[in-house]
Amino acid sequence: MPGFTRLPQYGGSVSDCLKCHTPLPSDGRYCSHCGTPSGPHICSPNPTDELRQRLAETLEGRYQILRLLGRGGMAVVFLAQDLVLEREVAIKVLPPDLTHDAQLIARFQQEAKTAAKLDHPNIIPIHRVESEAGLVYFVMKYVSGTSLEDLLESGPLPIPMARQILRDAALALGHAHTRQVVHRDVKPANIMLEGGSRVVLTDFGISKAAQGSAQLTGTGTIIGTPHYMAPEQARGHAVDGRADQYALGIVGHRILTGKLPFDGEAHSILYQQVFEAPPPVVATRPDTPTDLRAALDRALSKDPNERFATMEEFAAAVMGEHTGAQTVVSVPIKGRRKRGRLAVLVLMALTASAAWFHAYRQQQAQLAAAELEEVAPIVEPIARSRPPARAPLPTRPIRRPAVAPRVPVIEANATPADEPIDRRGPSKLRLARKHDAPLMVDSDPWAVLYVDSVEVGLTPITGYRVPFGTHQLRLEHAG
Repeated sequence: MPGFTRLPQYGGSVSDCLKCHTPLPSDGRYCSHCGTPSGPHICSPNPTDELRQRLAETLEGRYQILRLLGRGGMAVVFLAQDLVLEREVAIKVLPPDLTHDAQLIARFQQEAKTAAKLDHPNIIPIHRVESEAGLVYFVMKYVSGTSLEDLLESGPLPIPMARQILRDAALALGHAHTRQVVHRDVKPANIMLEGGSRVVLTDFGISKAAQGSAQLTGTGTIIGTPHYMAPEQARGHAVDGRADQYALGIVGHRILTGKLPFDGEAHSILYQQVFEAPPPVVATRPDTPTDLRAALDRALSKDPNERFATMEEFAAAVMGEHTGAQTVVSVPIKGRRKRGRLAVLVLMALTASAAWFHAYRQQQAQLAAAELEEVAPIVEPIARSRPPARAPLPTRPIRRPAVAPRVPVIEANATPADEPIDRRGPSKLRLARKHDAPLMVDSDPWAVLYVDSVEVGLTPITGYRVPFGTHQLRLEHAG
């Protein structure tokens, strides 16, 4: 087992630890100070059984070890009975080969104490953090359920369930981020489902503590799981909560498709995380809603600045929640993420123009009615004295150049075509007038505005007037 030294057979008893010279109990197998085997020791063929027996001896009288719950590269988890409080708990034990670094132990304890301050229904609470007999372990609440990793072995999950898992996990991470705690190892194995539906996250802060260990990073090892690692984390750069968002985006991709977006050897996966785009979810899961795909695409941006600013925003996006009007795009725009802000600003300009137009039409209708009332005493007698008027002349529709735009982006419908002009009577009153409306467009970054395939100029555009009707707007910017 890593961390144990095969010792020679001794003919008599050993009274002091061979490593730190701490006095040993007569029947002790391990040093209570540094954990070194105290006498003849044969490595167990099953290191987990060896660790379980060692933990049981250390916690005798306080906790009764019941069974193994799981194991990973960073820790082994056992189910235990708290003999004092009479409750089931989960005990996570670090591998003994990690506990010989005093600085590493201090970091783990500090990170666990920080994580223990998190109070959220979707985060597993930590009861105790201990270091004794050469073991570092955490006592946590036991969640009776299954991990998302085990659940995904059966394949992709339904869309509503996927939304709920991603939302709850995002809100739990957002709670931690506001308290300066970054998980750094978000993956299905660290997401538990209690009762089949309630999402609970575990393992906060452990990877950060291990990240600074000379024992682990001296050979260039990067702490974390490559399949879920953000590009900046794969590069060895400093990370913040947006790295957790990227990892949760990978989790969402797997929930919907049943597959990881990147696979292969560890170094190959890290390269793909940094330089390659994940395969589209819709290729494997065609029924994925557009809003959910868009949320995952943004969370999986290679540049952290292009992801959601907070996990709360990500949680709202995966649930399809929107604040404000939506933009309908007839043809997708190819480019970087700034296109979203561009479309929103265009929509704001069109919305303002539509509001102005509605108020203007109401005002014109009132003026027309008042004008008709004023001239009615004059027009009506003349009209009665003349022969019946012929049928009104057909209205000539406004003709617009039929130009097929190269990239139609936004259809702006201002109003139906102009109303016909009333030519009856000698006064030839034109109670209905032709109108147009101002168009104001701004964008970030700047772009060239085309209206019905006619170049207008660089944004911002103000004071440009268009006739009532349906127009096609296009914004172009290099890249």
